[in-house]
Amino acid sequence: MLTERIKTAAVAAALSLAAVHAAASTALGIDFDSMFNGRLKESDREILDSGGVVLRSVSSMKKLCVKDTEDTRLVTEPLRNILKSGYIAEIINFRPYEGNEDLVERIDEAMSDFLSYTEIPYWSEHEQAWFPLYNYAEVTETREQDGVKTIFETLEMDMFGRFHSRIDIENRGDTFVYRLRNTDKLKYKGIFTVIRPEKMQSVVAVFRLGKNWAIYAVGGANVIRPPFISERVEPAFTGRVKAFADFVFSRIDSSGGKVESAMDKSDASRD
Repeated sequence: MLTERIKTAAVAAALSLAAVHAAASTALGIDFDSMFNGRLKESDREILDSGGVVLRSVSSMKKLCVKDTEDTRLVTEPLRNILKSGYIAEIINFRPYEGNEDLVERIDEAMSDFLSYTEIPYWSEHEQAWFPLYNYAEVTETREQDGVKTIFETLEMDMFGRFHSRIDIENRGDTFVYRLRNTDKLKYKGIFTVIRPEKMQSVVAVFRLGKNWAIYAVGGANVIRPPFISERVEPAFTGRVKAFADFVFSRIDSSGGKVESAMDKSDASRD
């Protein structure tokens, strides 16, 4: 049953992608210079200005394409001393504020549906097949203090097994921040430790930029890289980041469509 749902979701995503691109004919008028540095390509600007999603795989935080601003620090500051290098994915999307006044509420609802994480379709480059992003998800504890909702969860991925995670969500109405981190080690096939506690983290932020909402996220992992598994870990990690981003964007799209972009790995080489 789950496999059929994943296949159906994948087919629906492919069909809706063409419709979304056809509809996105009006430029958003994004103030790129206020947020981005020279690493954002002209082709990326065109994608973003048409409502598309840019996904970049980079090898270090210094290769991110954003400037250091009050808004971008919502994402980069929690990760600065954790993801100095490794497998890092950067995700960017813009949506007009007009007609999307409730975007923060929609993205909060989508990302707080933790048990649905097991129904996110993930494409495995190695297996050339669709799998669930997480094989298992269980919320073990929830807390709320000073406007921050904290969720402790047990997750399972086929390559890394079960591990415990912590999610912090802060919804301030005009800004939204989501942070996910592992709280224990991840082992490859249950044998080799490849990620230590707190070394796999993702931060997603939503904030205003002029007449648009900006959705900006960075996910990364400092991975211990035995040579015989490194070629498996990179596509598995970046592919999972992309799958989660696609899931969130499809859930918050009020038209029911989906916007998607291929992963740009031109800055993914090691320093």
